[in-house]
Amino acid sequence: MKILTSYINFSALNSPVYAVDHATVELIPGKQDRDWEQRWRIVQDDLQQLLQPKTEICSSDTIHASAHHLFSFYIAAYHLKDILKEAAPQLGIEASEVEAAITNDPRLSLLADLANLDKHYRLERRPRSGNVPIIDKLSGINTQEEGGWQLSVQIRHGAAILDGLAIAQDAINAWNEKFQLWGLI
Repeated sequence: MKILTSYINFSALNSPVYAVDHATVELIPGKQDRDWEQRWRIVQDDLQQLLQPKTEICSSDTIHASAHHLFSFYIAAYHLKDILKEAAPQLGIEASEVEAAITNDPRLSLLADLANLDKHYRLERRPRSGNVPIIDKLSGINTQEEGGWQLSVQIRHGAAILDGLAIAQDAINAWNEKFQLWGLI
C-alpha cells in the first residue's frame, strides 16, 4: 500500500492530513485535550446547532432525535462542573465554588435537575431547583424558512411552563457569567 503524506495548515490547529492510496484522508486536529475550555467550546457549539432550524423532514423520529440532542446537551453542560472541579487548583478557584455556583444560580440548578433526570430517569435527591422539572410536550414547529422547523420542548417547573431551548441558552449564559467572574474568560 502506497502512503502519501501531506501537511496542510488548518489555521491555528496546524493539523496534518494523511492520504492513503488517494482514497482515504485522515485529519488529526492539533489540540487533543478534552480540558474545560475544549468542553466549553463544544457545549456552546452544541447549543448553536440546537437553535438552528432543522432542514430534515419533521417527523416523530426527527423530533425525538432533536430532543435527545437537547437532553444530551443538558448533561454535557451540567458536567462541565466535573472538569472544572478537577482543574480548580490550576485555575485559581476552589472546587466548592463550582458546586456553589450550581446550587446558587437558578439557571444552573435547573440544568442540574434536568441532566440528572435524563441520566437517572428520576431524581434520587431533593431537586436543586426546588421543583422536579417535568417534560410536558415535545413538538416540531414550522419556522419562517421554507421547509424548516424548530424543536419545542415544554418543561413544567412548579407552576411555570418553560421552553427547553431557552433553558439551554440560560445555562450557557450562566456558565459564561461564572467563567467571567472567576477570570477564566
